[in-house]
Amino acid sequence: MKRSFINISIIILFVSIHLWGQSKAKVYYNSGNTKYNIADYAGAILDYDKAIENDPRFLNAYINRGLSKIELKNYTGAIQDYDKAIDIDSNHVVTYTIRGIAKDSLLNHRGAIQDYNKAITIKPNDAWSYYNRGNAKYKLADYQGAIHDYTKAIDFAPKYMQAYYRRGLAKQKNNDMEGACLDWRKASEFGDNTSRALIKKNCGR
Repeated sequence: MKRSFINISIIILFVSIHLWGQSKAKVYYNSGNTKYNIADYAGAILDYDKAIENDPRFLNAYINRGLSKIELKNYTGAIQDYDKAIDIDSNHVVTYTIRGIAKDSLLNHRGAIQDYNKAITIKPNDAWSYYNRGNAKYKLADYQGAIHDYTKAIDFAPKYMQAYYRRGLAKQKNNDMEGACLDWRKASEFGDNTSRALIKKNCGR
């Protein structure tokens, strides 16, 4: 009986240490979020570092540290954080999408598209992933493919102002000025000033 009691005590001790580590991690994580929200990205990274040190499988700490690194244009570092996040949860849609954005920023548009594809496979109605895949295709001069993806984004989010604006740009590149003007007018209805300027320049009245 004594031996069993000691074993149970050891288990309770390990569980208590783990929960204490998780609690500290949450404190650092919340502090990191506060710093992120006031654009202190370097300070946020230090707090997320501490959160991860206390809980090495803290998924959101990796995700938000990656976001902070993107804000500081450390795209390679961000990708490393999202690689780790995917190791923790391979079905987290946002992780693939943001890693794709980081790859896009490094001009790895085809690699970005692979990440957007994965995000869309996991969540087929994810407007944000379609929008970002459209951006990557646009940069590769695949304007028809970009139009398709912006259209899907709009299907799932009918008030997606930026998707209308970007689809207008793709249609302009595809020599469809009538369609471009229609999209820019729709974007301007949602408050996009850039689209208003494009209408004035390209669409007459």
